[in-house]
Amino acid sequence: MKRFPRLSVLLPALAGLPALAAAQPVDVTFRWIPDSEVVRAFLPGEFNGWGPNENGFIAPGAVSLMTHDPDLDQWLYRATLEAGRTYQYKVHLHHDASGRQYSWISDPLNERINPSEHNNSVVTVSDPMVFQLAPRRSGAGAIRELTASISSSAGIASLALEINGEPIDGLPHLDGGIFRYAMPEGSGCSAHFRLVATDSRGREASAETGREPPAVVDQARPPGIVDGAYRHGADPTRATFSLFAPGKCFVHLIGDFNDWQPDDRYLMRRDAVRTDSVHWWLDLDGLAGEVAYQYLVDGELRVADLFAEKFLDPVHDAFIAAETYPNLRPYPSGKTEGMVSMLEPPRRPYDWSEFEPPPQGELVIYELLLRDFLQAHDFATLADTLAYLERLGVNAIELMPVAEFGGNDNWGYQPQFAFAVDKYYGPAEDLKRFVDEAHKRGMAVILDVVYNHVDLPSPLITLFGATDANRWINLPPRHSYNVFFDINHEDAYIRHWLSRANEYWLTQFRVDGFRFDLSKGFTQRNTGGNAALWGTYDASRIGLLTRMADHIWSVNPRAYVILEHFADDLEERELAGYGTERGMPGMLLWNNVSHAYGEAVMGYHSRGKSDFSRSYFGSGGRGWQLPHTVSYMESHDEQWLMFRMRQWGACERGPAGGPACDPASHDNFGAYNVRRLATALDRLKMAGAFFFLLPGPRMMWQFGELGYGYGERGEQCLRPGPCPAFAPGRIGAKPIRWDYREDPLRSRLYRFYSSLLELRRAHPVFTDPATVVELDVGGAAKRIDLRLDTVQVQIVGNFGVRPQPDPAALPAHSAYWYEYVTGDSLAAGAGASPELAPGQFRIYSSARLGAAPEGAVTVGTQELPLALDRSLYVHTYPNPFVGQAWLEFSLPAPARVRLEVFDGLGRRVARLVDSYLAAGAHTAPFDATGLPAGVYLYRLLSGRHSRSGAMLVVR
Repeated sequence: MKRFPRLSVLLPALAGLPALAAAQPVDVTFRWIPDSEVVRAFLPGEFNGWGPNENGFIAPGAVSLMTHDPDLDQWLYRATLEAGRTYQYKVHLHHDASGRQYSWISDPLNERINPSEHNNSVVTVSDPMVFQLAPRRSGAGAIRELTASISSSAGIASLALEINGEPIDGLPHLDGGIFRYAMPEGSGCSAHFRLVATDSRGREASAETGREPPAVVDQARPPGIVDGAYRHGADPTRATFSLFAPGKCFVHLIGDFNDWQPDDRYLMRRDAVRTDSVHWWLDLDGLAGEVAYQYLVDGELRVADLFAEKFLDPVHDAFIAAETYPNLRPYPSGKTEGMVSMLEPPRRPYDWSEFEPPPQGELVIYELLLRDFLQAHDFATLADTLAYLERLGVNAIELMPVAEFGGNDNWGYQPQFAFAVDKYYGPAEDLKRFVDEAHKRGMAVILDVVYNHVDLPSPLITLFGATDANRWINLPPRHSYNVFFDINHEDAYIRHWLSRANEYWLTQFRVDGFRFDLSKGFTQRNTGGNAALWGTYDASRIGLLTRMADHIWSVNPRAYVILEHFADDLEERELAGYGTERGMPGMLLWNNVSHAYGEAVMGYHSRGKSDFSRSYFGSGGRGWQLPHTVSYMESHDEQWLMFRMRQWGACERGPAGGPACDPASHDNFGAYNVRRLATALDRLKMAGAFFFLLPGPRMMWQFGELGYGYGERGEQCLRPGPCPAFAPGRIGAKPIRWDYREDPLRSRLYRFYSSLLELRRAHPVFTDPATVVELDVGGAAKRIDLRLDTVQVQIVGNFGVRPQPDPAALPAHSAYWYEYVTGDSLAAGAGASPELAPGQFRIYSSARLGAAPEGAVTVGTQELPLALDRSLYVHTYPNPFVGQAWLEFSLPAPARVRLEVFDGLGRRVARLVDSYLAAGAHTAPFDATGLPAGVYLYRLLSGRHSRSGAMLVVR
């Protein structure tokens, strides 16, 4: 059941309810007062099957459809409910004719919600009943009308209304169960209302809402005060609180200091520069330790501080372990509701180490999601894990969003508060230590930040509601890819908020830059939601992004500004070059080449679909002058390369006499089969050579260096797609597979990637923008030529599943050519090998670059480790093992092979191979999941040769 958070919060209180009559039917009229343009409104709930809805969508003619009353300008839904029973429901809105642009909101006229059930609205039916008592305001905020729904099984005999304690004469009659009272001209924006209904049996029901406005003091803020809460350096027990809230009548500061009760001693002063620019502020003394607070607006709305750096969550804090966030203060339950802002005590400034960030053209970024990278999912453990990334050779770490997001188990792209570190990852001080430790190891830290949209309970939504009157958001969104609430980046206060947020992370945490999620969404141009239009050239969007970049560079002139943009190439080029003429670094653009590399490693090359030339920024690639594309084979948004190979990889029949290729089998040993694990891992090494050794920024996704993406614990797939039911969804938590480091085949991939990154660091030919690059990567046999000064490199590889002529063309200008993968050297004019086996690749250079780690690459080699007669060997890994092990063996020549496993009593428990195999390295899985712990023996028979050994299964 898909239901979304509440729209806004009003605080009317039901009082004096009569005794409930069990099972008495009552006709209740629900209302939704339009605050934005909609095509249809629905009232899904427990009384109509929640719509019904299908994955959140309600069909236009569903039984929950509300009726629009043009006289009231309200949407109505009448339901016969049982007195004494409690029901949950929501409001569902269609923003277009098809209903595919929709939203779910809590009832804005009913303050009762169930936060543990997606903020569903809650109503307990009484007989009689006064329900949804609410003022309706003008655009200027003045109350112009009071309305309510009134129900009774016996009919209403009389009504009584009090405003600020004064009885009102001449009340109108009920009209179809709806009470309406028009306020006199000149009414203010706040008042206390109490409405009493008496039915024909003499039973009463009442409701009240609002409060009588207090007298507000108008006074300018002291110099230097900006919005948020700040302690004074000279006196840390004194703090100033400031809230930007034009159009509001009065604001109280509530919190620890007044037991969360509205008290006019804490009535905030008003600094009204203009009617559309009003700040509320207050000085407080005697504040010790952490201070919890909220703003109570117009006596009704409790709002957290947009600029606070820590929050208490009434629901999700209870699920944060003490090991993750020690000494977390409990939520003040029973005293308030909603997110609570925290003003922390002064801390000693962090003692930062000096750091020189890598040139942005040489970046190798490791993107990671802390939730799925470490079981402990905290910054402290991440800081202690940096040696692993340092050995790999990356020089930058990009953290997926860490600012306060919805719930705990979250990707982070549901932003709520832009200035607070989400407590699910640990204290803010631990993030500082992580950044500093990364800097000490030569690695920059980049934050993934989300400013296209925002979600409740952000004050950007709650303060003015999800209505057309809220100038900070776009209703409907300006593009069809939006989730949650689309932010209006052309609003002056949004620009101020965004600049302050970027400055905060740059100064307080010393991060080295940002990756801006969905930066293409920073537009007000596409009012129709046209998916094609929003990617076209947009000068206003360019202006917003360049203004933002200028402010970032005014704080740190070397900060990285990375955009997930995917817009018109002309627009991306303009953003890439912005500021470079005056010494600024320009912006970097995400460059997705995942599809082409995926087709290449799977072995499919027709119609040029494996052509990954766009991985290079320059001539022959994207054709840019500047190395400002962040290219990646994998990211959090793509299906893993390993999964694609293991699920859909190509295969080819083995040698004469061997079996036909079975494309559905991973263990088709008689053929070259991309779906075999060992083969797939070697093809990732080949892809890495063609990826990491191209000039320009590179990015990899976590555990790509271990071939993550197809394992027995459920990471086989990203739903939706042809995935098993147990596989994780796209944003769902993934298995954390540090055990892959113990797998010899996977560790070889890690070592080889590390060696490639060492090559990249050591030799400018792989990073210098002046390197001349020629690409021939359209077919199965691919080649990249690199030339810088006297150094020339050729990378060749066979991405097909059949042998291919070696495409290397080694000029005779060098006395020798050196091959990195095998360590061989070739005399001038000797030429390369006549052909490349499937998956075989070479890195030739005119100067010796070193050699790949021993045994890192196995494809196409006949070299065997030492065995008794050097004819064949068997190696088991891991050993001992739990669940599954791999038996790796090699044949000096094609042969018929039988590989079997026996228990301690000599009984055969598995036949792993019984087929004709080609020469070379092979692997076979042994699944011992259902077998008891103990010693098992394997035996491999090949002609007159045999090998045997022991394995230990543990539990």
